[in-house]
This record gives sequence, C-alpha cells and structure tokens, in this order.
Amino acid sequence: MKGRTVLLDLDGTLVDSATGITEHLSLAMGAVGAGVHPPSTLRGYIGPPFEAFMPALGLDPGQVVAATAEYRRTYDPVAASLSRPYPGMVELLDRLRDVGIQLAVATSKPESLARVILADNGLGGYFEVIGGADHDRERTGKAAVVGSVLERLGLTIAPGEDHRTTMMVGDRLHDVHGAAARHMATIGVSWGYAEPDELMTAGAVAVAETPEELGDLLLGESWSWTCQAVGEPSAVGEPSAVGNT
Repeated sequence: MKGRTVLLDLDGTLVDSATGITEHLSLAMGAVGAGVHPPSTLRGYIGPPFEAFMPALGLDPGQVVAATAEYRRTYDPVAASLSRPYPGMVELLDRLRDVGIQLAVATSKPESLARVILADNGLGGYFEVIGGADHDRERTGKAAVVGSVLERLGLTIAPGEDHRTTMMVGDRLHDVHGAAARHMATIGVSWGYAEPDELMTAGAVAVAETPEELGDLLLGESWSWTCQAVGEPSAVGEPSAVGNT
C-alpha cells in the first residue's frame, strides 16, 4: 500500500473530546453574559469555527471574541487530558502504518494544541505531518489546513483526478468540504459528531461505522472515487477559524 496517503481529522475522528469541548464552551459563553447553554445542547457545534455558529446562539461580535478568548484560556491547558482515542483507533493506525500508508492529521484545532493532544495520548508518532490552524501564518479553515498538509507532504492533486492515492477521513461536513476544495474525496466516520446523513449529503464517498471498517475501506484494492462534494466552500471564502475547538 505504499504510495497512499491518508489525512485524518482529530476531534470526532481520532479522539473523543466532546465532553471537554462542550463543558468549556458552555462556561465561556456564560462568562461573557451570553446566557445558559447546557453542554448537552452544544455537541452538534463541535467542528466549525465559533464565529460561524455563536451568532445563532445569540452572541454579538464582541461576545464571540470574548467567549473565544475565555474558552482558549480555560480549555487549552486541559485539552489533552480531556481527549481520548476512540476504541480501536490505535489498532487502526498500526494496521495502516504496517502496510506503508503515509498518515497525516488535518484539523481545524490550533496546530500547537493538536500536537500536544496527540503526543499526550500516544498518537503523535504515527503521523508524518500534523497540520492545524495557525493564525500567524493566516492558515484558518479546513481547506487551508488540508492545503498546508498536502504542501508539507509534497503532494499536489489536480482537479478531476481519480483519488487513488490520497484520501481525507473526517466526521463532519466541514471535513468533506475542506477536502473537496483541495480536490480530495472523503470517507466519513459515524462515531463522531455529525448529524444523521450529514456526511453522505455533504458528499462523502463512504461512511465507516467502526475503525475496523474504516481500515477495510482504506486498504481496499483501489481508490477510484471521484470528489463529488456538494455545496463546497472555496478555499478563499472559508470563515476564519478563530474559534475552532
């Protein structure tokens, strides 16, 4: 399987981080006077930038900025301890690495934080590149992160190519759209934070129910899927990831 590359999302794909994210997000919004939002109601907001959904929860622009800063202050120091690899994930990564598949992470989380979470959970050594949001480099949004990871891997994907060597794996429509903006197809995973049918509607070529099934898909004889994501945002037009979880 040498010559194949798989990019994986972090939250909801490699690790379960929902409890920590939703609890700290709820506290942050409460701290800036944005009302009561129980953690149980926030699970569906894991993934997109805060500024993409906080206004719908009643926050004004100033509160979005303040809540984001408060969230980063309280969540980032404990993020690694509040994240756990999904059952079967280590076995999946071993399986893929053992047959020569090149692995990388493409997450909308700040890259420095993603590195800490992966290292502290024993996963960092599996990945050739760990890519995430980086505001100093103006790298925000999923498409920009995916593009950065591909560049660091020395890979270029032309529009319309069959996706026989490179694949994205993620749990939300933002993963599908971000990959599509870079001409990549996506296999979705059902154990993350997507709504029912979200991934297939967004254009995922398949949805794995377990890490074992994901491994079977990634180790298939050929990848001949064409990227067909619908409603994909442009790489330029994506919202800023200032509030990404």
